[in-house]
Amino acid sequence: MDKNEKISKSMEGNTNAEKWTFERASKLMNDAVELSKSESFDFIGEVAKKLDTYIDVFDYICDKFPELKKQKNKLKRNCETNCFSNIKNENINVGAGIMNLKSNHGWTDRVQSDVNQKTETVETQFVVSDKNTADEIKDFIEELKQDKE
Repeated sequence: MDKNEKISKSMEGNTNAEKWTFERASKLMNDAVELSKSESFDFIGEVAKKLDTYIDVFDYICDKFPELKKQKNKLKRNCETNCFSNIKNENINVGAGIMNLKSNHGWTDRVQSDVNQKTETVETQFVVSDKNTADEIKDFIEELKQDKE
């Protein structure tokens, strides 16, 4: 659909009419995921530019069609993996790569510790990028505690 094409007769003259159908949005997200499989894309913005769009469109589409969130997650994870691989293989500047991972993928190099003087216990909090990783770490720690008993 080009920018002058109307969705329906009632939309004639309305230049602000919604132009994202599920089919069009799905195609864009699938194209983005396919592009992101190439190791040359470290940042979701590069994928958006290659598709002649911008990052915010991916968010807009996922808000409008929540069933496409899985595609956006694949896109982000592919870019994250590409960035890490390109840092490891010295294909990109290490500092820029680390900045990308921290800014766009929730990576951190901090471990937060809290010492409680009254009970002499040490609580450590790990900062991770997503809930799934946090749940996996919690399960692992629980298994260790059970093995210890």
